[in-house]
Amino acid sequence: MSTRPNPLVGASMGNHLVGNAFGRLRDQLGSDLPGLLMNWNESELNEDGDKIIGHVGRDARFSLGKEGGKIIVRKRDLMAWLDSDAPFDEKVYGTAIRQDVEWVRLINRARAACGMAFDDEAEAVTTQPGESPS
Repeated sequence: MSTRPNPLVGASMGNHLVGNAFGRLRDQLGSDLPGLLMNWNESELNEDGDKIIGHVGRDARFSLGKEGGKIIVRKRDLMAWLDSDAPFDEKVYGTAIRQDVEWVRLINRARAACGMAFDDEAEAVTTQPGESPS
């Protein structure tokens, strides 16, 4: 992954910037966003498409005491995940995740929509020799 710092991500990213980045992400990924959210943390968009909803279960992560409830997932957490190496974590997504062309393109499209750096190592897998990354 590119090592250039991204001033738009992390604890210093203001709510307005998070909202704008999420809006661009939603607009540019379109029908691919639900798949990205499901692979990230099994969440989904609400009916209006402006909030990320997680479903509370018996998982320790969501120990709110009731089965079948909903929680609002922070968009900032999605941005932090996208801007990390987590989308290519081999323990979560398998050892060949960086060779999955569709996944690499989806993550790089999401990062581009949010103004983040591309994963140069993974991007190289999706292009042919002499071709520039899309």
